[in-house]
Amino acid sequence: MEKTTSVEEVLIEETFNASIERVFSAWTDPEKLMQWYAPEGCTITFKKLDIRKGGSFHSCITHPVHGACWAIGEYLDIQPNKKIVFTLLNADENGEPVNPADIGMDADWPRQTLVTVTFSEENGQTKLVLRQTVAQQLAKKTGAYPSWLQMLQHMRAIVE
Repeated sequence: MEKTTSVEEVLIEETFNASIERVFSAWTDPEKLMQWYAPEGCTITFKKLDIRKGGSFHSCITHPVHGACWAIGEYLDIQPNKKIVFTLLNADENGEPVNPADIGMDADWPRQTLVTVTFSEENGQTKLVLRQTVAQQLAKKTGAYPSWLQMLQHMRAIVE
């Protein structure tokens, strides 16, 4: 079956040898999320983390060379074991949105992206599909795409 995707979005599909409940929980249990939601060599802290529909977060991923990258977002939809939808914006340490170009990001990086993560069961495994509303080519160029892959591998170590 041919996959359909837009060049205007990131599309990542991963299959985990774990129950759908376990994979979904890695995204919605704050203690688990803190264990994997940062690329290789980085750490994450949350000033705010309210994982529920209408809830929000304020996070900082810290890289030893590149420094701190603050982000904010809102959980627009959470359907247990099915879907998580949240906005993702670059921010400052006070939780105010910032222009990505003003903090050294690519000038084409959008001020806000929408991340949709869906979960489905396939033969006792869990298929995760992640979409982010930014051009996949731009995400690969900036490192965002490989960062997602690294984070999902970290998550794999927790759920499998």
